[in-house]
Amino acid sequence: MLPGGEPSPLSWLHPVFALAATGLLAYAASLGLRSRERGGAHLRPRHRRLAPMAACSIFFSFVFGIASTLWLRPDLELAQSPHFKVGTALVVCLSLAALVSRKIPTLSSARLLHPAFGLAALLLAALQIFFGLRLLRL
Repeated sequence: MLPGGEPSPLSWLHPVFALAATGLLAYAASLGLRSRERGGAHLRPRHRRLAPMAACSIFFSFVFGIASTLWLRPDLELAQSPHFKVGTALVVCLSLAALVSRKIPTLSSARLLHPAFGLAALLLAALQIFFGLRLLRL
């Protein structure tokens, strides 16, 4: 926090990184969705490579958001906002999608659950942006 109550310019690092992570998540999800269409099997290896990177970037953004709230935004209460709660649900959905993806070759229900968790994560990421914008001082 700068003198006068203004947030530090460093407090913009989390929103900028989170937006990039969400973009990567959306792209990885689109690859997974398009790979299920006829003739889309060639997209699966790219989805398999990018999805873990997208999930890790979302996880990092979550931790970075907590750290930036503690160190750069004392005007906000940690874990009280809908932004934090939706972010927690997003991390849980991505974790479940990652765990279920390991079972796709051996468990038929995993073919249904993995995209469901992925879609839920993508919707939560969009909601996360909405609630995050409310926390910015524009």
